[in-house]
Amino acid sequence: MRQITTVGVIGLGTMGAGIVEVFARGGVQVVGVETTEELAERGRGILRASTDRAVAKGRLDEAGQQEILDRVTITTALADLAPADLVVEAVPEVLDLKHEVFSALDDIVAPDAVLASNTSSLSITSIAAGTAYPGRVVGMHFFNPAPVLQLVEVITTVRTDDAVREAVVELAGRIGKRPVVVGDRAGFVANYLLFGYFVSALRMLEQRHVSREDLDTAMRVGAGLPMGPCTLMDLVGLDVCHHIGDVIYAHSRSPMHAPSPMLERMVTAGLLGRKSGEGFYTYARAGSGKVVDAPEAGGSAPEVGAVGVVGGGEIADELVSRLREGGYAVTHVPDPADRDDLAGLAGVDVVVEAGTATPESELADAEPQPVTPVQEELWEVLADVVGERTVLTTVGEDLAVAIGALSGRPERAAVLRVHAPTGQGQVVEIGRSSATDEETVEILRALVRTIGAEPVVCRDRPGLVVDALLMPHLMDAVRMLDEGYAGVEDIDTALRYGLGYPVGPFAMIDQIGAEEVLTVCEELAEAGGLPRESVAPSPLLIEHVLLDRPFTA
Repeated sequence: MRQITTVGVIGLGTMGAGIVEVFARGGVQVVGVETTEELAERGRGILRASTDRAVAKGRLDEAGQQEILDRVTITTALADLAPADLVVEAVPEVLDLKHEVFSALDDIVAPDAVLASNTSSLSITSIAAGTAYPGRVVGMHFFNPAPVLQLVEVITTVRTDDAVREAVVELAGRIGKRPVVVGDRAGFVANYLLFGYFVSALRMLEQRHVSREDLDTAMRVGAGLPMGPCTLMDLVGLDVCHHIGDVIYAHSRSPMHAPSPMLERMVTAGLLGRKSGEGFYTYARAGSGKVVDAPEAGGSAPEVGAVGVVGGGEIADELVSRLREGGYAVTHVPDPADRDDLAGLAGVDVVVEAGTATPESELADAEPQPVTPVQEELWEVLADVVGERTVLTTVGEDLAVAIGALSGRPERAAVLRVHAPTGQGQVVEIGRSSATDEETVEILRALVRTIGAEPVVCRDRPGLVVDALLMPHLMDAVRMLDEGYAGVEDIDTALRYGLGYPVGPFAMIDQIGAEEVLTVCEELAEAGGLPRESVAPSPLLIEHVLLDRPFTA
């Protein structure tokens, strides 16, 4: 197999022009092909604008920009691809069109030239049916924006020659990308995992479990992802998401990828995200990333001056410290059984129970309960002690509806879930019942912001938002590994460098703890309401829990 030194790219839209830039930056001669001179000129404009931005930001000097542009030839004639060692098609996701392109290339390029598709979802095996030489066909899936994101998924079929795979992997590394070799499966690695997560997020929105803003905050700040699912889908394009999701579901028939009626309605209505100016959010104009319909932070809530913290231990001590730093007058009752001390909470505006949460080491053996016997007495006592408008909440395992029922004031009851800080900040989720009033929610939002965290309000259901989305997402990665489709390093690399995750899913599992991931998924499975497949524990994860064995070195 000859070394690849000249590359052709067919289709010079945003993605194709980005791929041209990547190869030219890597020192490769590039021939870009479009169908008309107008589209060819558009491709030149995209390339020029991208490199101009790099110069303006100091990432490239003018001499370097000129070298990149000098390596690129743009034409409207397929015949100009004759010298190419590799041709990458970046045409629309229509199988017949890709067949037409590959069939035409059979008569143009050398017999040992490689043909690659940048498809994000279509079967490479099916695409290869359009050429007389399927052994030279691979997928070479770049991620948008191609000049920025490092991942390239190299997809092989049962017919792909080993020498072809090796040549493409070598080229990807030479131009500064991180290649991951995977088999031909709908969605490959990154999109298969991503779109299962998207469907779960869409289901939350359809069920009005959480607002779009809080959903995005939960996953951006609480899980540490680069952006929330609504923002990301708007960026990708809702029509693109709908198409890719349908392709993955058509091949997998997995309930995790079942088409979202909400997404279909939005696409039909022309709400396509940033490209149309409206999607989950409304933007300043088509193509803009500036959101113009974001709600103002904060609401009208009574001023809170006094907070009671009930319970001892590290969680209680940290809450007391942060609340006092936030300017609240804090009454701390370390022992919930001390009736005299509890009487001292009479004048507080909010009570936070913080001392009886089940330790994580015991969660796997604990039976889910709406409220523990000890807590039952505590809420009844507090109802007699504090004022009628005092907000009652917990960072423990009790449910908002149980707190409300036992205290006789369901409109003033909620739960709090404090998440560990990520590189994006810290989230505290506020779980409400159907009876929790808006004033209670706004009081707790203000309290959470005052202690330096981001509030996320949702219905009080197992996993709330962060865990209910993240843990099944991680379990899906374990299933992919267990099925032998890709290895730990490849899956982690795909999500880090293709989707911008701070660490890959297996590194996340090792940080969180495999036992915690397993426990949450078991709770979600028992609660129902989600496709069984999305939360069913993987036997491989159970093995790692029982053996106390990490996934990453």
